[in-house]
Amino acid sequence: MKERITEVVREEIMKRGLKFSLRDIAASLGMSTKTIYQYYESKEHMISYIVDQSIADMREAEQEVMNDTSLNAAQKLRMALVILPRGFVFKDVHVFHDLKQRYPQLWREVDAYIKHGWDNIRILIQEGVAAGILRPFHVELFIQTYIGALNQLMDIHVANKIELSLDKVLVQMVEFLMQGILDGGPEVKSGERSGAE
Repeated sequence: MKERITEVVREEIMKRGLKFSLRDIAASLGMSTKTIYQYYESKEHMISYIVDQSIADMREAEQEVMNDTSLNAAQKLRMALVILPRGFVFKDVHVFHDLKQRYPQLWREVDAYIKHGWDNIRILIQEGVAAGILRPFHVELFIQTYIGALNQLMDIHVANKIELSLDKVLVQMVEFLMQGILDGGPEVKSGERSGAE
């Protein structure tokens, strides 16, 4: 029953963000709020459970990428940098904003996951450089650039300008980081500027 309730909570978050109530969940399931309280003590407890599941899901998906022998280090790196939980409920950046505003303790868990746990990424970069697939670069600068860009993109005002779901934002951001923005045409000559002064 707990998983059924959790599934309805996921659906509500995808439809309405974090603006649902326990009464909404109970009505969707055709049961009383008293029954819901047997499994979850509060709305925050529900969201906390989903956050924990999402983080565990991302760790598991990352490990699957690490163990996939059919991929080279660069392919693994690209995939690892865009991992989102299966059935991702926080697809809309506005939900992250609401989480940060309404449930700061839960936001700290998400934020800690984003800021830490980069060991596999470091390993993939080292492997890629050693194999000649990636050029040598400053790994910590790369990681901090990713974190900084992601945090900026989770700002509500920036999100409103971009109007993309988080999965699409991540894919494009990682492409920028890994491929740059040159179009593959003639190389820009040393000292030549490409439209920006």
